[in-house]
Amino acid sequence: MAAEAQDAAQTQALPRTSVSPSPLVLALLALLLVAGWQQHFVWLWQKGWRIEYYGHGCLIPLITAYLIYRRRDELAAAPRRDFALGLPLIALGLALHLVAIAKDVNFPQGFALVTVIIGLVIWLWGWPAARIIMFPLLFLLFMVPMGRLLVDKFAQPMQLWGARIAGGTAGFLGIPVVRAGTSLQIPGYRFEVAIACSGLKSAIAMTALGALYAYVVVAPMFKRLLIFAMSLPAALAANAIRIWLTLVLAQSLGPQAAEGFFHTLSGMLVFLIALLTLFVFGSLIGCTRMRDDI
Repeated sequence: MAAEAQDAAQTQALPRTSVSPSPLVLALLALLLVAGWQQHFVWLWQKGWRIEYYGHGCLIPLITAYLIYRRRDELAAAPRRDFALGLPLIALGLALHLVAIAKDVNFPQGFALVTVIIGLVIWLWGWPAARIIMFPLLFLLFMVPMGRLLVDKFAQPMQLWGARIAGGTAGFLGIPVVRAGTSLQIPGYRFEVAIACSGLKSAIAMTALGALYAYVVVAPMFKRLLIFAMSLPAALAANAIRIWLTLVLAQSLGPQAAEGFFHTLSGMLVFLIALLTLFVFGSLIGCTRMRDDI
């Protein structure tokens, strides 16, 4: 009897590896999230993801779902413990959500939603399970559109930086160019680096891709951080190349060539150049092998 009691006590002390929330509990929590963030979801679909800088936003939840699905076996085997760590995150997310609603600001509501989701995962499945999928959960932050004030704050220095680099490069290569702020003047053509040409759109998308690329490669953490850090400079450099090529075409073939077919496809060109730069950088630092569980 004593031995049986000791075995029972040891069994209870073991981490719970098979206890998971019931489908009914998950369905109720999902309904509560949808109800609580209904206005925000409607705003995302009708406006937030239709902003030119966040056309990729609707893809982020799908990528997150796929990454979590690929780690399903590890999740099933993860010990169920340290549930209480999720409660402060849930409380923080709810508080931020209420403040954002009171201020009628959509931007913080997205961060509040992600915070609550992470808190719920920890509370329902435990910290070890949440740790396994922490990157996919944090990746959801890339679906949250920045507020207009933040967009303008980042776009304006990026406009000036792009104009300086492109103007300096054009002058170095013999193209007579005069820069005044974000305006570039060559004989017979004046190019204004507008907010749409600042490179912010490609920078936001490349930051998300850089984070994803750093996650899927097999490499030490410091190399992953280098890849992620490189995503923004790659996007900015690619945009400066785009502006410079516009000046070259205008100088060589006339303004019509610069503003016609090339201008239409230049956004895609920026993205491809930045993506290629990121992959080349990853190869140079030895990040060529992808994870088997992704």
